[in-house]
Amino acid sequence: MFIHPAEYKILLCTLTFAVLFQSGSASDGMNESYEQWFKDGMQFYQEGRLDKAQDAYEHGLAFEPDNPSLLNNLGNVLSDKGDNIAALARYEQALAISGDDSIILGNIGRTLFLLGEYEEAIKMCNNAIKLDPENSIAWYYAATAYYELNRYDESIDYFHKALNINQSFALAWNNLGNVHVLRGEYNKAFMLYNKALESDRNLTQAWYNVGSLFFALERYCESAKAFEEVVRIKSDDIDALARLNAALELCA
Repeated sequence: MFIHPAEYKILLCTLTFAVLFQSGSASDGMNESYEQWFKDGMQFYQEGRLDKAQDAYEHGLAFEPDNPSLLNNLGNVLSDKGDNIAALARYEQALAISGDDSIILGNIGRTLFLLGEYEEAIKMCNNAIKLDPENSIAWYYAATAYYELNRYDESIDYFHKALNINQSFALAWNNLGNVHVLRGEYNKAFMLYNKALESDRNLTQAWYNVGSLFFALERYCESAKAFEEVVRIKSDDIDALARLNAALELCA
């Protein structure tokens, strides 16, 4: 199972508003400044209240229609809501106003990846990396795009670049393991999945991949243990339950 991060996939833009990151409850009433709408949008987004966040950013844009931070963060909300075409339009607006910016370029690259535009995603991620070589998410999405294009050597190289920046990047460890599975390097893959689980013990995708690989290698008891972890974390995962039952039936 090749995955892209939910918790990592959005880079919140802080181009000019770092001073506005402060504690306090977001307001449900009308605010007569784009700064307040930006602040409210950030808090609603962090709370997972996507409709409220979208409303706040759109109100802010009524005051400041060319504000790249508002446009970028509205793109984040739209992407989280699954409307990647609308998100891309907002990111592109933000980029046109702000000029080259690694965060916005990375968000464009991520969105193009989600839309299946892998070559363009790589181009945008590489542009982001040129501006900020420490942008681990841009390295990550370029790596995933190379994977989808079956360019595994480049994918491995880019995953390692992301991991050199962030050693606890569990999703990168997991997906790097997937590349090694495709290359038939199973011991290496197990090591990488374990690295992912060291960083995030509840990463269901890594447990799923461990279980699937053990099953393929006819190590059914070990496969069952891995799928038990998936079910422990996500009890309604029907596919994992079926694979757990299949492994238990074959476990001697």
